[in-house]
Amino acid sequence: MVYSSFIVAITLQIIPFFPQIWWIQPSWIMILLIYWITILPNQINIGTGFILGLITDIVLGSTLGIHSLSLSILTYLATRNIYFFKYISIWQQSFIVTFLSFINQGIIFLVKFLMIKVFSAPEIFWNCLLDGGSWPFLVFLMRKIHRN
Repeated sequence: MVYSSFIVAITLQIIPFFPQIWWIQPSWIMILLIYWITILPNQINIGTGFILGLITDIVLGSTLGIHSLSLSILTYLATRNIYFFKYISIWQQSFIVTFLSFINQGIIFLVKFLMIKVFSAPEIFWNCLLDGGSWPFLVFLMRKIHRN
């Protein structure tokens, strides 16, 4: 169930929902990785984040290692604070997911800035808000699927 959901997340990451604003879409892989870390912290670890990052780099055609680095750091931060994260309300979790998404997007932007001199990326703020806003819906959907 875990790995099949990651395949669905990778597929959703490829598909642009709104072609006019293709750069604004939730980071499905990151959100699902955080979800599975909260559910199965002993099975989903930094290695899983690294492998998902490599797959994301290959599928999206970005520089190899950018998403691996960001998802590995994100996985470390999420597993470090898992017990705090599990016992707060869904809306507070949404704010933390927004913050983790900002860290993830910031690492990706910093590496791209150092490698190819990208100067401005204001869309990362919209993606972070979208990630935090889609967190409650993903949690409710995954709980419903997991129960059936």
